[in-house]
Amino acid sequence: MVLQSIKSIFALLILIGMGFYFAGKKWFGKNGMDFLSKFTVEATLPFYMFYNIYRDLESRERLLFLITKVSYVFALILMCVCLAAVTAKVCRIREDRRDTFIVAAGFPNVVFIGFPVIQALWGEGITSVGAIYYIASTVLFWTLGISLLQRGEKNGKSARWAQNIKNLFCPTVVGMFLGMAAVFFRIEVPDFILKPLSMISGVTSPLALVFIGSVIRNMETSSIRIGKDIVVAVLMRFIMVPATAVVFLRLLPVTQEMREVFFMLTVMPAMAQMGIMAREYDRDYEFACTVITVTTVISMVTIPVFMYLMQTFVIFG
Repeated sequence: MVLQSIKSIFALLILIGMGFYFAGKKWFGKNGMDFLSKFTVEATLPFYMFYNIYRDLESRERLLFLITKVSYVFALILMCVCLAAVTAKVCRIREDRRDTFIVAAGFPNVVFIGFPVIQALWGEGITSVGAIYYIASTVLFWTLGISLLQRGEKNGKSARWAQNIKNLFCPTVVGMFLGMAAVFFRIEVPDFILKPLSMISGVTSPLALVFIGSVIRNMETSSIRIGKDIVVAVLMRFIMVPATAVVFLRLLPVTQEMREVFFMLTVMPAMAQMGIMAREYDRDYEFACTVITVTTVISMVTIPVFMYLMQTFVIFG
């Protein structure tokens, strides 16, 4: 299985490489990158969530069983956030970067990298388990994460909680909950609807990975400064957070597969939306983007390493 996992990760890297290559073409450029991001999040991902949840969950009982595990993911993410807060103080992270550092450590990139990775490693039937992680991550990011980024805004903007609550119900979340509702109420979706949903669902992960490649190509490397704060953020995301996740997940009364999926989603690079919101709330935008960039590039190595270690040493056996 280790060899198969390495092959799956290599396939993902090829798609990322394609995005990197095509982003250098004049007809692609930044406009192509922006289109891929918008099209994936607004168009394909909602159908991906609906279709995979509807197909993966065999019964209402299975749905309710998974929902009862959401609290575990809430606890895991909150634990990582608290650890980041302590680390930021101990390592004397610059005051104006501290909250951004905490968000970067606590919230992984579930959508653009996490879902393609777990689908490649475990197959299409794993999306429903990943959706449980996504629920907790989304709710906490748009509440706790945003409140941290809003703290001490330079431009004095008032808190925009109404907009943040609205963001909780983005198209992806709506698609996910509609899929759950269809399972819960035992709604039979006809084949002529499922067929196109299956087709558009199939392009979601490749598009997300091509987008990541285009982001890496369009990075302004001249603005990247690898200082102490960046190094600590990287160590936090790829050493301290994974170690915390291993200890915590081993204590949970869940299946080995669920532990492994939660672990792999936890060790993804920093959430891409963090950079957008850091700029929105006038925080250290360059620091946020550098953390996202560096952790994304490093994750191309750490993802297969974590998968290899997890399976070779049977961490959750």
